[in-house]
Amino acid sequence: MNETGATWQGSPKTWLADDLASTNDWIIRAEPNLASFSSKQLQRWCAPVHHQLVHGYGVVLIRGLASLSEPAFRELFLAIGRCLGPPDTTYGLLYDVIDSGKCFRSQAIPVSQTREATSMHTDSSRLETHPRWVGLACVQKAMTGGASRVASALAVHQHLEATAPASLQQLGHCFHRDVVTPGVADPLALIAQNSFPVFAQASDGPTLRYMRYWIEKGHERLGKPLSAEEQQAFNLLDAELNAPRFCHRFALEEGNILLLDNHKLAHGREAYEDDPERPRHMIRLWLHENP
Repeated sequence: MNETGATWQGSPKTWLADDLASTNDWIIRAEPNLASFSSKQLQRWCAPVHHQLVHGYGVVLIRGLASLSEPAFRELFLAIGRCLGPPDTTYGLLYDVIDSGKCFRSQAIPVSQTREATSMHTDSSRLETHPRWVGLACVQKAMTGGASRVASALAVHQHLEATAPASLQQLGHCFHRDVVTPGVADPLALIAQNSFPVFAQASDGPTLRYMRYWIEKGHERLGKPLSAEEQQAFNLLDAELNAPRFCHRFALEEGNILLLDNHKLAHGREAYEDDPERPRHMIRLWLHENP
């Protein structure tokens, strides 16, 4: 690895964009008959996927499943996920990511249900729900736009530690998050309790939990505006997560499955336009680590 691509305590998850762009180690071609594998065969096939997520770059792109029907693709996606860890069911086993035609700024809906670009983020803004692995399966890509982006939070943390330690210290503070989980009876009380750092230390290095819009919205709803120093730290974090040096951009095609470490990587999606006859359709899966 080069420069800030040096490992974090031996972890290759501290990569730069050029590291991913220059290798196919994180890209796996599916077997033609993968959907007909027995559970034991699929578990063995998934072993390199799991190894790449845990000990490799923390991101895997599976290709070669475009010939499957949507029901078969969904079933296989969930089966692969179960080989990696128990699913989180906060939004059901599988969550369809389709534009609702609504605006997340005026209605309490996830950004994923719109055509707008998402910021670089990690999934789940609720304290109790922190999936380790996030999966995204492409049923139908957008007519234009919608490219995926990933960045190593470890590499960005290391860079900030060397260049902006005061801002990195700000990111270690606890911040409230707005809550958009369905069925919440008292959202303000939950927002008041829904507080945790952007960067926290874990046994395997820093962990990122970041979705800026919901942090700002949570503090606004509680009447606790962010300080100028905190806003500056967020601006710097956003700039680095989006910088070409750290952010790798690629397109998901039909039949692709993207899996990533939701604790060590940030990800995002560019804005897109749909073909009304064939709207963009992704399927999301949240997974926890095996105990």
